[in-house]
Amino acid sequence: MTHKEEAEKHKIAGNRLFSEKRYEEAIKEYSLAIIQDSTERVYYTNRALCYSKLEKYDDVIVDCRKAIELDPSFVKAYYLIGQALIEKKEHKEALARLKMAYELAIQQKVKYVNDILQALLTARKRKWEDDEAVRLEKESELLHYVKDLIQQERDRKISEIGTEGDERQEEVETIEYHTDETIRKIETVFVQSKDNAQRREIPDAYLDKISFNIMHDPVFTPDGFTYERQSLLDHFARNGHFDPITRRPCKESQLVPNLSLREAIEDFLKDNGWAADY
Repeated sequence: MTHKEEAEKHKIAGNRLFSEKRYEEAIKEYSLAIIQDSTERVYYTNRALCYSKLEKYDDVIVDCRKAIELDPSFVKAYYLIGQALIEKKEHKEALARLKMAYELAIQQKVKYVNDILQALLTARKRKWEDDEAVRLEKESELLHYVKDLIQQERDRKISEIGTEGDERQEEVETIEYHTDETIRKIETVFVQSKDNAQRREIPDAYLDKISFNIMHDPVFTPDGFTYERQSLLDHFARNGHFDPITRRPCKESQLVPNLSLREAIEDFLKDNGWAADY
């Protein structure tokens, strides 16, 4: 038996164990396959998928990097590493890897392209959530800092009052009143800022006319209507090659990327990651 045949034997055993959710044992079989043939990309992504099930994301990343090194056009490797990078909160690289997975999946007509698109939207949402948490923490710290400064100024003014008795009490009350009013106004500004950040409205132009989800890869049809590419391809597969709105003939080869709209949507999602779940 050749090394490649031996490797395939271990891969088949690994696949069986994976289907039985015996991930640790499957990893051992895929590792033996790699020992026999270290040039086969599939052995690495199969093992990476097992590591993913066990939430060993560092190992997923290592195996997927090797698979990509062996084949820079391997969709599954980009997809798995993108998901692992999401869990590691390495959002910038996760987005880059998943974008590459999506583009390659479209070119290669991979069946699980919708799963890749969903992972890409999840990556955007997670990045926004983490960035938003940092922003809110900094905003809270800033509010406390400003309030402390105002209260220190109040204490300074009270300590400098030169009068006694009722006159002093009146001055203290005036200072306290103005201090409270200043703090109230500042808190109102911070609350309004938070409310503005939470306004959740998506421009209609950013929504796909088939799925009504926010678009990632908008394309023009010959009749000038814009749809999410994958929604349109799914429509072609289910219903035939025609524009869903005009009902006129339309083929995949006639679709044109709406680059300006895609750029606008990407900018919108950077500041409104919640919209990825819309």
